[in-house]
Amino acid sequence: MSALSGEALAEQAIVNIQQIQASSPNLTFSSAVAQPGSSTVFIRGQGSADGLIAIDQAVGVYIDGVYAARSTGGATDLLDVQRVEVLRGPQGTLFGRNTTGGAINIIANKPSDEFEGSMRVDYGNFNSVLAQGVVNVPLGSGLAVRAAYQHREHDGYGETVTRNAPLGDLKSDYARFTVGFKPEGS
Repeated sequence: MSALSGEALAEQAIVNIQQIQASSPNLTFSSAVAQPGSSTVFIRGQGSADGLIAIDQAVGVYIDGVYAARSTGGATDLLDVQRVEVLRGPQGTLFGRNTTGGAINIIANKPSDEFEGSMRVDYGNFNSVLAQGVVNVPLGSGLAVRAAYQHREHDGYGETVTRNAPLGDLKSDYARFTVGFKPEGS
């Protein structure tokens, strides 16, 4: 098992689930050929190279305990995350089917009873932009909300000759809104 805390993710500038392969041995992410927005995951060489909707994956991805049943949209961003766990080997006892190769468990930060927030903006070459914002607002009586938003984009690294279109460009938006309720005295 490998566990990466939110602080470790921030220190290593990991903002996307595919980037954790650099910090976790025996883990490989790639985009499926048929669906570029999908993410195929391999742990110790076990996984499924096909990202089709009809195929169950050998490595299960869980976000706050909810199974992401298909690889489409699996190239998710990691913003305001408490930790990411990479569990190797069959995990059927804890996580059920489709975890014969292992499981990746993403645990997001929960709403708390303290007002807090953060903001980050980065700019780099190829007009690379990373903008992040997180806010946690307690509403009283045990109710709190937490919102996180991230925008990433950069220009292409090349250009196709035939279509005059950029190659390798990126535009990605990620948002999460969480409501937490903890009754008084619980």
